[in-house]
Amino acid sequence: MPNLILYRVNGSCAFVAHAILLHFGIPFSTVEMKFGPDGVESVDGTISHAEYLRVHHKGYVPALDVDGEVITELPAILNYLSSVAPERRLFSDDGLGRARVSEWLNWLSGSLHALGFGMVLRPARFSDDPAVLDLIQAKGKAFVRECFARIDGKAKDTHFLVGDDLTAADFYVYIFSRWAEAAGIDLKAEYANYYRFVRQMESVEGVKKAIEAEGLDFKYL
Repeated sequence: MPNLILYRVNGSCAFVAHAILLHFGIPFSTVEMKFGPDGVESVDGTISHAEYLRVHHKGYVPALDVDGEVITELPAILNYLSSVAPERRLFSDDGLGRARVSEWLNWLSGSLHALGFGMVLRPARFSDDPAVLDLIQAKGKAFVRECFARIDGKAKDTHFLVGDDLTAADFYVYIFSRWAEAAGIDLKAEYANYYRFVRQMESVEGVKKAIEAEGLDFKYL
């Protein structure tokens, strides 16, 4: 088993990798990071943002150190974890299922997270003009709603997004539900299927362990 070190910020998208590692009992250690004045740095002060850039050249989380080789971008990290524990079928158990899980991860990362919540939480990434930041946030909130509607439709009458067992996609959609309030969304009132789905996910052992380890509140149990 390789030596794994997960660099993470509590409640960030790194939660997904954290929960999966805990759920499937994959041995790892963790470095807790935070958002400092210069960028992401370690909570204990031993890693400045400048030093972290030598770990992760893009400077954000998550990053997974695998025996000294660093993997960045959450979909890539989850793909790697599926190879560490192939019997867990983290990317489903056949070629089409694997493609569907990858499809979900790429869309969640590139669209819902980077575009939708990017505009909501970091509007200055999209313009240097302060006068348009509110408009960018509004556009982001509308786009998040479009994405949540897609998840809500898929979650209707199913326990899993792909196939008949837990995959990385199920863990990934959970974290965005925790960010719903930032987009002005009442998940229970507006997206009942998504709400039911994440209530189910919050009872998954790895999700519960990650919530406790990261000092977060249980939102649905």
